[in-house]
Amino acid sequence: MKTILRRTAVAAAVVLTVGLIGAPAAFAHGEHEHGGGGGRTILSAEVAGSLTTDQKLFGTVAPGGADWVIDNGEARLRRDGRVDVRVEGLVLTSTGANPVMQLSASVACNGAVVATTAVVPFSATGDAKIHATVTLPQRCIAPVVLLNPRGNPAVFIGVTGTEG
Repeated sequence: MKTILRRTAVAAAVVLTVGLIGAPAAFAHGEHEHGGGGGRTILSAEVAGSLTTDQKLFGTVAPGGADWVIDNGEARLRRDGRVDVRVEGLVLTSTGANPVMQLSASVACNGAVVATTAVVPFSATGDAKIHATVTLPQRCIAPVVLLNPRGNPAVFIGVTGTEG
């Protein structure tokens, strides 16, 4: 009888230990959906340049007045509102240059723009980095990051997505 109880106790200890060891890894990787997760990434995507033929997004945000192309860009949005954007070579297709000296990022959730960052410097070669925190709604369904020339949230020259 003691042997059976001892084996049961050892088995329970092993199960408990494995459960405790595995749990922190799940929390650290953002796999736990409830009870915090403020730093959990909700969007990590490439950035594409806008085209004049692109449709208005969310019914109000129009593409820039010229076609834009990008060498490399990515945007990351976290549940706590942290926005990180890096673009390299976001320039006009026609000239290969960037005539805009300031850039901001707008975040859309649930089919509408909900926040816009402050402007950052935007180089003539089309390079910029945005690190900001915005306020997101309680639920942010289908998040999108838009890049706005001169901080104008009604126009986008870059958007999360891929070019064909």
